[in-house]
Amino acid sequence: MKLRTFWNKPASVEPPAVPSPQKLDPAWLEAPLTMLSWFLPGGAVVVGALGQFMLALVLLAIAFGVWLRLWRSRKKRRAVGRPTF
Repeated sequence: MKLRTFWNKPASVEPPAVPSPQKLDPAWLEAPLTMLSWFLPGGAVVVGALGQFMLALVLLAIAFGVWLRLWRSRKKRRAVGRPTF
């Protein structure tokens, strides 16, 4: 037996069948996806919005700290002005 027979294709082998083309998605499935892509923000928009939200929280915490400090000092000044019994 010759070595050539192992890698030579016999004449009776048929070529592989061509796969059928894939069907396109129906329009009822594609329409909601298109609408979602229009209305949902992209990554940069989400990061920017979260950054602004975190900045607002930090500024609120600072404002609350300032208000608390002023309220305590006012309370202390009133207590000093009153005589203790």
